[in-house]
Amino acid sequence: MLPVPGDLPVEGAWSYEVDWAGVRLLADVDQGVLTLWTADGEDVTARFPEFAGLVDAVADGLLDGEAVMLDGGSPSADALGERLAVSDAGKARALARERPAVFMVYDVMRLYGVPLDPRPLEERRATLARLDLSRSTRIQVSPAYDDGPALLAGVVAQRLSGVVAKRRGTPYRAGESGGDWVRVDARRSAGAPPAAPVPPVSSAVTAAGAPPRRPRHARRERTPQHDTLF
Repeated sequence: MLPVPGDLPVEGAWSYEVDWAGVRLLADVDQGVLTLWTADGEDVTARFPEFAGLVDAVADGLLDGEAVMLDGGSPSADALGERLAVSDAGKARALARERPAVFMVYDVMRLYGVPLDPRPLEERRATLARLDLSRSTRIQVSPAYDDGPALLAGVVAQRLSGVVAKRRGTPYRAGESGGDWVRVDARRSAGAPPAAPVPPVSSAVTAAGAPPRRPRHARRERTPQHDTLF
């Protein structure tokens, strides 16, 4: 889903997350093999070898998130651009050792053959929270908050990019979100209320659209496993 730009929504039921200003990735794990797709459908798996540990936590799944590069505790567009420009797998591994990226995961659309995209946002997030992504230090679940104004104030104070508001109860749809996801630019929100505590980027540290080989949300040829997760 692609967020639309707008003001912070506060009427109705919303969940709020930090806009990490990274590169949006779909992580497709199929029978223990990881493929990373950008929003433009480019396979960038070899450019982020530090995310290979995802297969230890999810043997079959489709996750949505962002790759983030840090510089002094803040997201760095320059470092991210350098990594995306790498074409040699050996150089990518060297860069990953010197300056590893973090994969901030915020949605799950398939898990063990079960399509989750029709289910409401809060159910998908609950499923995501039950995955043991802590097995890999470079993969984290992006925190979600209930107090949007307080989060936005904290984001402004930390000079981060902004906030993404997501309407509760909505399914995951490819392409435009239709306003169910809203990106709020922190630069337009300098008059936000006093900042509430927000985890530093370094401790907490956007792939809609179909890639050429679109990851399958369901594996009908296999019997879904671990149904108790849902």
